[in-house]
Amino acid sequence: MRTAATVTTMARIPRWTIILAAAVVASAAGTAVLGSVLTAGPDRPDRAEVIAALKRDPRTADVPHPAAECVADWYLTYAPDDQLAALLDGADGVDATTEANLSPQAQTAILECLKEAT
Repeated sequence: MRTAATVTTMARIPRWTIILAAAVVASAAGTAVLGSVLTAGPDRPDRAEVIAALKRDPRTADVPHPAAECVADWYLTYAPDDQLAALLDGADGVDATTEANLSPQAQTAILECLKEAT
């Protein structure tokens, strides 16, 4: 139950602080959706296009839909533009997730996606 003191204290917190805190919590939870929304632009494909490309690839055609969504978010957040374009074009052997120079954050994110596939 909210008391007058609680309401007054919450009213003093700037709105941007609450939004920033929510973003940090979402990031810590491993959700790449926020990142894909922030990185999406006129030159970037949308999530549905990346999922469709993953489903066309024989190596990932049978993965469960939640895993495909996770990998699509990963590509939109971490993959370089050339790797993303190659995936969409259906180039053989495209797999940005195996690059040796992945950041620890990118490595952790793709491992979370692999858990969705099992």
